[in-house]
Amino acid sequence: MRSRTTPRPSRLITVAAIALAVAGLGASTVAEAQGFGIISGFTTFGKNKIQYRDFDWQIYHSTHFDVYFYSEAEPSLEKVVSFAESAYDQLSTDFDFQIQDPIPLIYYATHSAFEQNNIISPSIPIPEAVGAFASSIRNRMVLPIDLPDKELYELLLHELTHIFEYEILFQGRLGKGIRSQPPQWVMEGLASYMAKDEESWAKMYLRDAVVNDFVPSIAQRGVSGYFAYRFGHAAFDFIEENWGFDGLRDFLFELRNTIGQRPGKALERALRISPEDFDIDFRRWLRKRYLPQLVETGEPSDFGRRFRVEQAPGSQELSPVASPSGDLVAAFSSFKGEADVVLFDAENRRFIKNLTRGFTTEVQYMTNQFLTATRMMGNDLSFSPDGNLIAAFAKREAGRSLVLIDVLKGGIRRVIDMEIEQQLSPAWSPDGSRIAFSGWRNGNFDIFLLDVESGQYENLTNDEVFDGGPTFSPDGKSVVFSSVTGDYANLFRVDLDNPGVRYQITDTDADDSDPVFTSDGKTVYFTSNPDEIDNIFSIDLDTGTVRQHTNSVTGCFMPTLLAQPDGGDRLVYTGYWKGRFNLYLTDVEEPLGEEVVAEIPTEPADTSELPRFEPGIEVAVDDANREGYGGFKFILEDANAYVGVTDDQTWLGQTVFIFSDFLGDKRIIASFASVASFQNFDVIYADFSDRLQWQVHLFDDQDFFVTSFDPFTGIGNRERQLFQQTGVRGTLSYPFSFYTRGEVGLGYIFREFDQVQVSDTVLFDPFTGLPTGDTGFEIVRREDDYPILSAALVGDRVIYAPWGPLKGNRFRLSGSYAPDLDDSGTLVSNIILDLRQYIKLTDNMNIAFRGYYGSSTGNVPDLFYFGGLDTVRGFDFRSLVGDQAFFANLELRFPLFNVLATPILVFQNIR
Repeated sequence: MRSRTTPRPSRLITVAAIALAVAGLGASTVAEAQGFGIISGFTTFGKNKIQYRDFDWQIYHSTHFDVYFYSEAEPSLEKVVSFAESAYDQLSTDFDFQIQDPIPLIYYATHSAFEQNNIISPSIPIPEAVGAFASSIRNRMVLPIDLPDKELYELLLHELTHIFEYEILFQGRLGKGIRSQPPQWVMEGLASYMAKDEESWAKMYLRDAVVNDFVPSIAQRGVSGYFAYRFGHAAFDFIEENWGFDGLRDFLFELRNTIGQRPGKALERALRISPEDFDIDFRRWLRKRYLPQLVETGEPSDFGRRFRVEQAPGSQELSPVASPSGDLVAAFSSFKGEADVVLFDAENRRFIKNLTRGFTTEVQYMTNQFLTATRMMGNDLSFSPDGNLIAAFAKREAGRSLVLIDVLKGGIRRVIDMEIEQQLSPAWSPDGSRIAFSGWRNGNFDIFLLDVESGQYENLTNDEVFDGGPTFSPDGKSVVFSSVTGDYANLFRVDLDNPGVRYQITDTDADDSDPVFTSDGKTVYFTSNPDEIDNIFSIDLDTGTVRQHTNSVTGCFMPTLLAQPDGGDRLVYTGYWKGRFNLYLTDVEEPLGEEVVAEIPTEPADTSELPRFEPGIEVAVDDANREGYGGFKFILEDANAYVGVTDDQTWLGQTVFIFSDFLGDKRIIASFASVASFQNFDVIYADFSDRLQWQVHLFDDQDFFVTSFDPFTGIGNRERQLFQQTGVRGTLSYPFSFYTRGEVGLGYIFREFDQVQVSDTVLFDPFTGLPTGDTGFEIVRREDDYPILSAALVGDRVIYAPWGPLKGNRFRLSGSYAPDLDDSGTLVSNIILDLRQYIKLTDNMNIAFRGYYGSSTGNVPDLFYFGGLDTVRGFDFRSLVGDQAFFANLELRFPLFNVLATPILVFQNIR
């Protein structure tokens, strides 16, 4: 998998909590398991993964790939095939290894379309931070292609390296891959190393770790997240430099042969060096490479004064934008654990207020380079000329929307949806009438102009050149932006009165991005990396004089300029240091180093003659190699087994097999479970290919009573008596939005159970032998069958922390109805309401509330049963039974310890 930014884990391990529980149960003479509590292919809660478009998949067979594409992505088929075959030729030569079977390559025209794929999961939305992935199940590569050509080729190399890793390390055996689980730094580091996909902004993570002495041990399995990519890439650089590529290849094959695929053992066998000695030599090598750069350059604070958020000293701030008056700076901040837009006082560099505080269902999250999405080019925020609004893009339903944030009152004043995808870098025009931004449409990444009043937009650029990061000149007559030409991005200008013509401003072997004008319009400040480190530069548009303003070993980028009363400007930029993004303020009178004079072309640039990236192999598409996609061939996707014991020593077990078609749209879920000695099975066929999802569910459930009644004393006792239901049900699920969905189901059920009834038998006192006047009880075997209609409304607005739900709410309101086919009226009718509310106290602690209500009526009502586990703690498992039920939990959830490490296992987030 290629991660576009640092991923956040979402695993929850809950061991204990302080709970206050109240339970109310109505009496019933029927002791049975809940009649409709069968598993479902749709989750009880959870946000919705919506299919916003239909994909008419086809397959193209090339020499080494089966390429899956759809009509909207078809214009790029020849390019994708050429890039893929070039990548295969490069890697097979380097590894001296051939993959025998064709490699499935599934590509999407845009990342927003890629986010809808069901290969990973049909219920978990793919975040923007995930750039692509490769699956060891059938060696599938899945990726979007809305990237500059060079980056797309690197992405293909990265994911294809994973396929070679799977074949070399696991030898085509899925079971070995599941058992082995090589360290993430090995898998992702090698993929990054082979792809040479480290941009200058990516390298800053490793440089920062080296100069601040954060480099971990090579044998440390906890190296994960985005840093694992950078750490692993450097480790393989070091291996090749000292042992050659043959040594790297030997290490990979030795890793395959070690038990548990431990890198330390593979190093000893392949390179004849212990892990301890490797660590020492590797760190020395890194220090020699990067510490001299620190001495020659500096850290971000050497060139400016840092902004501070006293409420959260460890927060991250980036993407600054100056207000028109020059007295405020808006930026993104993580001080509340999310990507919020905040305001700073520019003079004293202090936090003023949060403009997007609180969770809202208007948007999923604010789009921000580094925090929520990959680094591209340009800034993420823009002030309106009157200073009352801030423009930004936010993730919403099918893609991104432009949001206008109220500076005075806070919150979102207006949301503008559009059919363009992957929008980024809004820039307000000086007269306030238009907003320029970058985005994808019709196969190209261009600059667009939006009319703020009407919401209509049009292309400013419209060609195959990848454009981004626009900014208006102070007079509003032109727009400057970055264009990727060949291997680099340079600055270009388009005049609004002649948008079909562009002029090149910079022409260097470096990436120039994030342009911003000085207040007099004579100079453009921008980010550039001539020495592979991002720093702030400026260019005088009249003379071509280029000046450098920062020189940090880690990186400085995304400049903005504060207009001063005397007509000058001050510079604010983002810097990275000790694992954090911060804002810095500096004067710009004294540039660093010598000035360089570059010639600015006066003639228009011919886009057809600009440098283009060329792959090693170019393939012509042959229509004879196409075929349609048939989605009814299923493969084993996953298998899980669970075992547990309740507090009354009842053993529970379950085995689940998940089969899917090649694209994950259609799934078969087979569950085999046991409760004590009773066996259950459930088989679900589910179709997730459209927005309207459906499933067919076949089940046979055997269970036991938890409570029955002694016929002599009338006292409830715990017994195990058989309950069985067999049936089939069809269910439709339609998501109204990302947060809410409706479900309806229709089925037919056969059941057998023991029913406790009042008998005609007269009871006698066992001591006197005289009749008591009471009648007895008897257990009667009942069999029935009936159709059932069900419906549910589900909502989920929960925000997660690494350890579980942090804040927000969720609910499920469901009902079911079954007529009595033998007698008139209703056999059973159920209403169930389940509410959850989470109130954040700190980033690591919250209050959790749960309220549950169930009511069952009819000739033979259902029973609700709970107690133990995660319902009402402190009661025996299933010891509370009735046909009217209510309970509530109020819990304070806090960590017992965050990490408990043993020589063998590491336990995290124990709460």
